[in-house]
Amino acid sequence: MKKFKLILIFKLLVIFPIFLFAKNIYLDFSVCYQKYKNISFLIPVTKNKAITFTKQKNYIFYDPFTKMYVVNNYKSPLIFYSSPKLGWFMAAINSDVVYGGTFAKDMLFLKPAKLSTKTPVNTIISDIFCRAYGVGNGDGFIKSEYIKHFVKYGYWGDIGIEVDKEMIVKYIDPFYVKGINVGDKIISINNQKATPKTFSKYILLGKIGNEVKIKTKNSVVYLKIRKKIYNFTPLIHFGIVVDKKLNVIKIPKSIYQKTFIKPPAKLVAINNIKINSFDELKRVLSFYKNVTITLKKDGINIKIPLRQ
Repeated sequence: MKKFKLILIFKLLVIFPIFLFAKNIYLDFSVCYQKYKNISFLIPVTKNKAITFTKQKNYIFYDPFTKMYVVNNYKSPLIFYSSPKLGWFMAAINSDVVYGGTFAKDMLFLKPAKLSTKTPVNTIISDIFCRAYGVGNGDGFIKSEYIKHFVKYGYWGDIGIEVDKEMIVKYIDPFYVKGINVGDKIISINNQKATPKTFSKYILLGKIGNEVKIKTKNSVVYLKIRKKIYNFTPLIHFGIVVDKKLNVIKIPKSIYQKTFIKPPAKLVAINNIKINSFDELKRVLSFYKNVTITLKKDGINIKIPLRQ
């Protein structure tokens, strides 16, 4: 009977906290709050650099993909850990809040990781042992290895291709990539199985100039890492920049002198193919180097041949 009671007490001690946790009641991160209660909006990462997701006028680097600012640091840096496990008890903590939950979703390329709870901007993402694994950006959190890379280099790597989570090639830069086509499946990266994790490790978190070995079913290609550019399309090779709404926001002087067209203008077609979205634009441009773009300005369509 005594043994039975001991077993029952043990079960209650284990199961009851889990039940309360499921109800979002049992999450005692008070010790971790004491550790991170002085964090307001600047998170010290190295001796010289801190990050924040609060808009800054003066900064060292800015990342339009994650909205992260790198600024000068004047405080002792935090220790950041890597490789948290899905399902771990974790919390978003700073001087204002403590939101307890679990690690629910890993980062997918530059899309933030997720907790099962809120992750306000500039919160330290901590496990139950008060180890920091990332920083909240409002949409989720940016993991420590990404933060450390961007703080050090100020860029993400790129090899001229974009893939989905199944490692199928969605878009390419035909000026930079040979031997890989839209629709190809990447099998391995640097002789490691191709996954979003290995793509991030060897490419997004790679150094400019490093060579990356890409293997598909039909080819093996070596590509050098370059800097990833926000809202990139191959039109940049002609000095033309287009935003996500297909507004042309930059045109080189040479084109202006021939066409007398200045930004802003609307990109409406490529090679007489109507373009309705930024994704359509990137896909069409994956197949051509020399194109004719159609811009709409003041109700007039103007065709501009681009040749290299």
